[in-house]
Amino acid sequence: MEKTVAIDPILLEAERTVIRLLSEQLTTHHWYHDLEHTLQVRRVALELGERMDLSQDELEILELAALFHDTGFTEVYDGHEAASHRIAREFLEARDYPQDKLDKVLACIEATQASMQPRNLLEEIICDADLSNLAQSDYLRRAEDLRHEWRIFRNEIYTKTDWHKLNHDFLEAHQYRTEAARELFDESKADNLEQLKTLVKKEKKKKKKNKEKGIQGSRSAQMMFKTALRNHIDLSALADNKANIMLTINAAIITFVLPLGLSYAMQYNFLFYPLASLLITCLVAIVYATLATRPAKMSGKVPESRMQAGTANLFFFGNFYEMTFDEYKYGIDVIVNDDNIMEAAIMRDLHSLGTILGRKYRLLRICYTVFMVGVVVSVLVFFFAFYGLPIAG
Repeated sequence: MEKTVAIDPILLEAERTVIRLLSEQLTTHHWYHDLEHTLQVRRVALELGERMDLSQDELEILELAALFHDTGFTEVYDGHEAASHRIAREFLEARDYPQDKLDKVLACIEATQASMQPRNLLEEIICDADLSNLAQSDYLRRAEDLRHEWRIFRNEIYTKTDWHKLNHDFLEAHQYRTEAARELFDESKADNLEQLKTLVKKEKKKKKKNKEKGIQGSRSAQMMFKTALRNHIDLSALADNKANIMLTINAAIITFVLPLGLSYAMQYNFLFYPLASLLITCLVAIVYATLATRPAKMSGKVPESRMQAGTANLFFFGNFYEMTFDEYKYGIDVIVNDDNIMEAAIMRDLHSLGTILGRKYRLLRICYTVFMVGVVVSVLVFFFAFYGLPIAG
């Protein structure tokens, strides 16, 4: 295999071109369809071709097709085969590659489409090589890489259970087309299929157990969460009303009572002390009442890492009002497609409301305490000043 590559300049140039293209122009989200995958497909295609005693020209066609078959991912995800077809054709035509061999290279690239049926041995070999990962020892890891790509480029969200089930069904239905591939890969593919069966069974049992234990499995828990949520909202509205009452009372005192008192203080100097005390009381009470009603700081956007981890609270508008619809939809899909994440989101939403509510009532308590103490102190100061008694100090 290495000898063939070494003696053919066009293969060396094609390899350099593809390596440069995939290294520089694939995004950081191409975890599965990367350079490693392309080089593996080439290696397996040549191994299968040699096992089936293909000629040097046929091996060359296979190697070129394997190198270029995924280059279209540098331009587009779905329908990348057409872009790969064009990139390979332009490269080979620019080097006056024989037309009959060029047609076979392009036909092999087209055959890698899932909807296409291979029409000859070369196309069968490239298809088998393209799916040789089904029999690799790191199949599950590479499958997770593909799951990542589908989420990013297709906006398709799968839970682990659904993803393993999808892969299980695919492996169970798949058949390698060439005898050489069956000899090499069927046993290892069967091992991977067995692993998937085990994972699916475990995850189904775990899911059923979690449903029985979690919020979904308890009507009492659901009712409790609904009641707590409604109570939180009612208490939040009550807190805002209390804060508005304090704002109204203190604003009225500052607007009407203090100016009137100051007009009398011009004649009776002893009134300056109680008026100053009352003014300070009203200002401090207004500050705390305002803080109690002031909206919490909102980011408006949740990082993708938090969405993937399931720690984002996307049921509160303050966490998503600056996100695009696609970003928001992705986050919601992550939540609703996993029961554990969904339950955690419900708890997090209730906890967030409780935290905000606790802050409101703490500030309101300070506000009412300041107002109560301040009014009492102002009256005492007035009493002492009116009867000419010495004021503190």
